[in-house]
Formats: sequence, C-alpha cells, structure tokens
Amino acid sequence: MHLTRRLIGALVALWACLSIGESLAQTGAGNHAVQSERVAHIGVLAYRGNAAAMVEWRPLADYLTGSIDGWRFELVPVTLASVQGEIEARRLDFLITNPGHYVALADRHDLSVIATRERWADISGSHLSQFGTAIIVASDSPIASLNDLKGTRLAAISPDAFGGFQVAWSQMQLQGVDAFRDLASLRFLGFPHDEVIAAVARKEVDAGIIRGGLLEILAGEGKIELDDFRVLNAQQFDGFPYQVSSPLFAEWPFAALPSVEKRMCEQVLTALLKSQDPEISAKYGLRDLWSAPLSYESTRKLVGAYQARLAAPVAGPVSAASYSLVPLAVFAVLAALAFAMAYSRRGAALPVDRATDIDPRAPAGFQQYEDKMKSLTLREREILQLICGGKQTRAIAGVLGISPKTVEFHRTNLLQKTQAGTMAHLVQIATRLGYDQGVSPG
Repeated sequence: MHLTRRLIGALVALWACLSIGESLAQTGAGNHAVQSERVAHIGVLAYRGNAAAMVEWRPLADYLTGSIDGWRFELVPVTLASVQGEIEARRLDFLITNPGHYVALADRHDLSVIATRERWADISGSHLSQFGTAIIVASDSPIASLNDLKGTRLAAISPDAFGGFQVAWSQMQLQGVDAFRDLASLRFLGFPHDEVIAAVARKEVDAGIIRGGLLEILAGEGKIELDDFRVLNAQQFDGFPYQVSSPLFAEWPFAALPSVEKRMCEQVLTALLKSQDPEISAKYGLRDLWSAPLSYESTRKLVGAYQARLAAPVAGPVSAASYSLVPLAVFAVLAALAFAMAYSRRGAALPVDRATDIDPRAPAGFQQYEDKMKSLTLREREILQLICGGKQTRAIAGVLGISPKTVEFHRTNLLQKTQAGTMAHLVQIATRLGYDQGVSPG
C-alpha cells in the first residue's frame, strides 16, 4: 500500500512538471512571437491634415498587418517639408505621396514604386488610377480663362506640391502666364487643401489651385456648395468624373525605401494586388485599391521643366522635354526664392492688413509656429524679410552692412528657432503668418 501511494505521488509530480513545462513553452513561444514581430512604417502625405490621413489610411495599414506574418504596419503622417527629415533619420520604410513629390524624392533617395493607387470616387462609383489639377475661382468672378489670371491674387499649397501647384503652373505657362512673374501675388498656404478653397470663398484671393475632385468631395460632405465655384480651363475625360484644368497623371505611388528587403517588397506587392479581390477589400474596408505601377514619365518631365524654370526665374517658358532633374535640396531653396520674388516685384500691390492676415484664420499647422516667430530678434526678422524678398546671402550682407558669414549664422539660427526644417518651409510660414514684410503681427 505504501509503495502504491509513493508511485501515485510520483506520477502526480511528473504530470505537474509536464504541465508546467508545457505552459512555460507556450508562454515562451508567445513571448517570442511578440518579440519577433517587426514594425514597418508607412509615410503618408497628409494633404488634408494628420487626423484625416490617419482615418484615410488606417484600413490599409490594418490590411497589410493582417496579411504579412510577423509584421505590423504603422502610419506616419508627413508633409512636403517634413518627409525629408523622416527619410534621412531612417524612420520610414514605405511612402505614399503625390507623384511629383515621389519623383523629386526618388532622384535623391532611390525610391522604387511598388504599385499605383486606384482611388475610389463616390461621384462615379468607380476606381480612378489618374488625377488632375483644378484652378478654381468664385462663381461670380470676372476671371474667365487662364490668361485672365495676370495681375490677380493666386493661392496654392506649396511650391513643392505637384497637384497643388506644379501642374497648374505648367498649364498657365502654356497660356503665356508666368506664375512667378505675372501675378499680383502668389501665396502658398500649406496643407490642408481645404484652406485654399476657403481663401477663394472669403475673397482673400482671386483664384486657387487644388487637386481635381476636392470640390466635389467637399460638396458631397456638405462642407461647400459646388455652385459657389468655377473651374477654369475645364476639361473632361472619358470615365473621369471630376472637372479639372489639366491633363491627367498617374495616381499616387506606393514606394519603397532602398533599405527595405527584397522579400518584404514582394510580400507587400502581393498583398496590394490582392486588394482587387472584392471579398478582401470588403473585409478590411478598403475604399482604394492598388494595381501594377503606371508610368510616371510625364510627371518626371513636368517636374524637370518646373525645376528648370526655378533655376532661371527670369527666363521665359521652357520645354518639358529638354531638362533633367536637379537635386531636391537645390529645388527647395530655389522654390523658396522663386515664389518669394513675386512678392518683391509686386510688393506695392500686396495687402498689408496684418489683422486679417494672421490668427485666427491661419491653419493650425501654422499657428504652432506663432510663438517661435515672435521669439525672433529684430535682426533675424530683417534677414527673414530679405529672404522672403528673394535675396541671397551676399545681397543680404550688402543691404545690412554685415558679413556673409554673419548672414549665414542668422539663417542657421532662424531654422533652429522656428524648427521649420527647410528654408522653403520657413518662407512659407513667414508668408502665412505675416512676417514676410518684416512687420511684427503683434
């Protein structure tokens, strides 16, 4: 009897050990799975603000996370100005942005297109793989054609924005209108695009440049009345439901950074193409689909022509086919100088009512810089005014009677104090908040 009890006790102990071992093994496996999960970061151009970008792209991130074992995909909203720093800091693995932005970045960072977006259009109940630009005016505006834009006030997103400026610049060039020379004023308001429409509605500007389709989208959301606006140089294309002022270009690319492994790119490509399956798109709530990449050659040519125009701001129209791309850093600086020169040439015609030019109508993306701008010294504001007037270091040194080295010191301080990232972005902020004339809004 005693032996039997000992035998039963041993068996119970053995069973307990095996159970504990199995539990530990399962826990270890679970911990290993958590530890082995890797994170891929997708930069998304937040052209209507960060919150809207997160809502728009969350289903795609969830779909990729559910489709590729061992990986979690996280979204990183970026702007035209901030994405450069994100790439250089190696905080992005993939990027979804407008095609012109992709072309400019690819020239420097060796990006590769995996797939092209097919955007859902409520108005037609179909997916669109191309898009265009709309140049809009108020419905009661006397402006009837692109040629009538000479001497008017025009608003756009940024000199770096493809659909938000560069495509419209090209169409204006074809009609003999130089956006950097022939306008009374050219204002870059930054994201979101909605602010350009609001500026046109408030009659702060005579015309605005937006991505084609945004008018119809906002009207569908009940935010504007479509009849309050007109699209200049309106063009229509078979199967394309929106009014645009330009030809159509390939939709946004899904691009990979060169650091992404080949196997990972293949898995992401496979998953993106499977979005065409109605069951998959319905399961994950994917409004937009993805297809094999379209050609971005027409985009590359237009960006090349635009950059060449910035490199020679006093020259006439240039041929899109006769120029190659210049580095993105040079492009950003030239863009800032070129659009700022419009102010220096037309300064007398510009409104100077600072009370209506800054808060509370400046978008939140610019309000965050208000305190930083107020911290600038008088000398820094003088130099910022001259930078916004299109003057380079030696010219600024001559005007102020200081050395070029001192000017460069102040330029560095301006970027550090404002945390603008690039000089192009700083000029954009200064213009939007009313510091481009060297006047303190306070």
